[in-house]
Amino acid sequence: MEITLIRHGKSVWQEKKRWINSAQFSQWIAAYDAAGICQDHLPPSETLKKARKASVFITSALPRAVQSAEHLSPLCAVEKNELFREAELPVPFSSISFLRLPVSLWLVLARICWFCGYSPGVESYSQAVVRAERASQLLVEYAKLHETVVVVGHSWFHKLVGRQLIKKGWKCCTSKSTSYWHACTYIAE
Repeated sequence: MEITLIRHGKSVWQEKKRWINSAQFSQWIAAYDAAGICQDHLPPSETLKKARKASVFITSALPRAVQSAEHLSPLCAVEKNELFREAELPVPFSSISFLRLPVSLWLVLARICWFCGYSPGVESYSQAVVRAERASQLLVEYAKLHETVVVVGHSWFHKLVGRQLIKKGWKCCTSKSTSYWHACTYIAE
């Protein structure tokens, strides 16, 4: 049995150079979530091979994941499942409207705050871990029925799911990376 977690392709929404405030960061997140992928940023051949041998193909419902799945396996039926959405980002320091930071720094601060328990308006870290456990259980059940499962989704949530698969006795047999199109494969021991 084999479960492969593939990160989506590079988002077409890459605006990270300007300095923005917290309200603009919230808008940036929404624009990123609404965007698809760059059509000229192609997946590596190993990722294509993994995707094409899947018996079950699952994706989060975000456009960048759906378009990536369609690109990887255009003829395969894809199951969109909200369980595999990305771990959401809170917007820290929202009451300090004059604070302006580069998008890349907002992203780091938001994720650190989230890990530390700050999550107003979004799923908390502990809730995401519970969701990852449910997602990993679903993947194990699919793998038992169909042998090979591929999920196209998002790096942070993939990390959480991968940890749960390892807790269930699965072994990661590829490198762990957050690169676009990276495929991380787990096998049952």
